[in-house]
Amino acid sequence: MILPPPLWSKAPTQPRLLPGEIHLWRASLTERERVQECSNVLSTDELIRAGRFAFDEDRTHFIIAHAALRTVLARYIGGEARDLKFSIGEYGKPQLQQTFTDVRFNLSHTDGLALIAVSRGREVGVDVERVDDGIEFEQIADHYFEPSETWDLRITPSEERATRFLTCGLARKPH
Repeated sequence: MILPPPLWSKAPTQPRLLPGEIHLWRASLTERERVQECSNVLSTDELIRAGRFAFDEDRTHFIIAHAALRTVLARYIGGEARDLKFSIGEYGKPQLQQTFTDVRFNLSHTDGLALIAVSRGREVGVDVERVDDGIEFEQIADHYFEPSETWDLRITPSEERATRFLTCGLARKPH
C-alpha cells in the first residue's frame, strides 16, 4: 500500500500546542542560498560542528536543519531563534535550557528533508529515512513484526513493499 503524501498546512506564526499533542514540521534542506541567513541564527558551537563536515552538502543540510529547529522552537516559546540555549539531557538528547518552558523536541534529517517533532511536557521522537528498495524486508519482518504484518508485507506488490515495510507497525499502540 503506497500512502498518499501528507497534507501540510501553512505554518502558524504562533502555534498553540496543547498537552498530549505532537506537532510535526518539515523543512527543505536544499535551498543553498539560505545558508548565510540560516548561519546567522546558529550558536558558535553549532557553527563549529557544521564546519567539521567534509562535504558542502552535509554542512548545508546541518546548518539549514538546525536553523529551522531554532526557528520552530522560537515560535512556541517566544523570543529570537538565535537566543535559544541548548544542553544535553540524560541520554545525550538535546533539550532547551530555558527553564520556563516544558516544550520538548526532536530533529531528524536526511537527503534534503528535515522533520521536527514538538510536544509539551513529554519526550518525543521523529525519524526520516530514505526508502531503499534493496533492504531484505522479509528477514527483518520475520524477526520483529507481528505475523499478520509479515504476511501483509509478503503479499504487497514488490514496487510498494519498501513503503509498506516502513509503515508497518505505525498504527500499533505503544507497550
